[in-house]
Amino acid sequence: MLRLIFLFLVFPLFTLAQPANNKYFINFSNKNSSAFSVSNPSAFLSSRAIARRAAQNISIITEDLPVNSNYISSVILKGATVLTRSKWFNGVTIECDSSVLASIMSLPFVVNAECIYIQSNFKQPKQLTEDLILKYNSPLRVLNFDYGGSFSQIHLMNGEFLHDRGFTGEGKLIALLDAGFYSVDQFPAFENLRNLNNIISTWDFVTGDSSVYEDDSHGMSVLSTIAGNIPGQLVGTAPDASFLLLRTEDIGSENIIEEYNWAVAAEYADSAGADVISSSLGYTQFDDPAQDHTYSDMDGNHCPSSIAADKAVSKGMLVITSAGNSGNTSWHYISAPSDGDSVLSIGAVNSDGNHVSFSSWGPSSDNEVKPNLVAQGRDCAIADVFGGISTGNGTSFSCPILAGAATCLWQSYPALSAMQIKNAIERSANYYLAPNDTLGYGIPDFGLANYILSTGKVPSNDDVIGVFPNPFSKNLNVQFFSTTSQVIKIEVINAIGQIIFSKHENALAWSVNTYTIFNDINLISGYYFVKVSTDEGSFVNKVIKY
Repeated sequence: MLRLIFLFLVFPLFTLAQPANNKYFINFSNKNSSAFSVSNPSAFLSSRAIARRAAQNISIITEDLPVNSNYISSVILKGATVLTRSKWFNGVTIECDSSVLASIMSLPFVVNAECIYIQSNFKQPKQLTEDLILKYNSPLRVLNFDYGGSFSQIHLMNGEFLHDRGFTGEGKLIALLDAGFYSVDQFPAFENLRNLNNIISTWDFVTGDSSVYEDDSHGMSVLSTIAGNIPGQLVGTAPDASFLLLRTEDIGSENIIEEYNWAVAAEYADSAGADVISSSLGYTQFDDPAQDHTYSDMDGNHCPSSIAADKAVSKGMLVITSAGNSGNTSWHYISAPSDGDSVLSIGAVNSDGNHVSFSSWGPSSDNEVKPNLVAQGRDCAIADVFGGISTGNGTSFSCPILAGAATCLWQSYPALSAMQIKNAIERSANYYLAPNDTLGYGIPDFGLANYILSTGKVPSNDDVIGVFPNPFSKNLNVQFFSTTSQVIKIEVINAIGQIIFSKHENALAWSVNTYTIFNDINLISGYYFVKVSTDEGSFVNKVIKY
């Protein structure tokens, strides 16, 4: 369980003033005469953040230093309201009129100003996901969890492989960047999260306070796919992880200031020591057409949120984002920040693994594989705005579903880097050798990703990966990696060669298949052999019954 005490520097700077017409990002030229030093990072980074970087051999550099406070004070003295400050972009977002802006531009350390929000009387609410569909309550149980309606979204990625080994996200910190987390402090789906005190911190970068539970419900539903826990109805992919709940999105409008909010929230996550950023937000076009991105901008180097996302990865975090829901619109392609080179962009498939039409297409404009991966994004079990469990559609859900599983995988290999985890997940996917523009590398298999991390290789032939637990008392599990879809035979043989259990099972291609042998044959204590037979040969493992 995590406990963090945040320095005031982790929080953005807000001052009170009358609202002005426009908002701008002011870029400073340097961080000269800073009160902080890279030799004393504990003054501006949490101990957890410092440890995360040290574990991955990541240096603390000038980019990590807070923005020069004297520069900020000078901007305030000119009459501007400072909304947020960004270390990585070395600047501040402000609100002011044109005369104040002109005065700020005369300051010697100011490089430029970008208009990021134009006040408008017309605000068209945006829809972050498709509509909720129906109540979902069909129980399905795998060894440790009664998944209910969430079974398919976990099973499609073999996420239960990690859960059944005790990896449920405990000790890992996930930052969720979203539009609000309505009633997470009250709804039943999050009772376990609250009882564990696993909400470490909250912050609203739109209004400048810590209250996020009265805002939009989108982030609440997103969070439920990772942290929800109502046995028989919904179990998230990392139900024991800890969270930073960060609101960056103003649901009533679309302005590029939200990308700067995203960037500052990523810095917050970095300073707090987050391991993973999961973001079900995307940016392409805005209320002010002058701010619109083009497809050529989707190269990871133009959009503020994409630049920030790649920087976040460079600080040792795993960044996972929605690819977008524009596959059947005129835009068609992925959105920022999923175009970031180091970002895992997640598209959507149905429970059968087929691409769904709304899921945005790749590649990035510089021809990187996008989306990187896919997960279930249709008929996903989620917590709804009424406090119950429903189903919903969108890459907004495929993203956190995969992010939670990735968090559990990292929990199982805590000494590895974010990029090692990312690469293993990609290599485990079913189209890794032949990626395409709708599925990217495809659907990951977290059992296979675990095998890749433990052995350093992708198996090229049929192989028995493991028999566990060993020794065993009641139930015995067999893991088998198959390169083709086939029928295999599993046998349990005693010490004198007698076959005392035999069963045929279906094995899926390019997948770690897990089978449970229930001890209803009254095995006595002693040595046994588990034999798996295929058309290509047989594999035998010795086990002990106690």
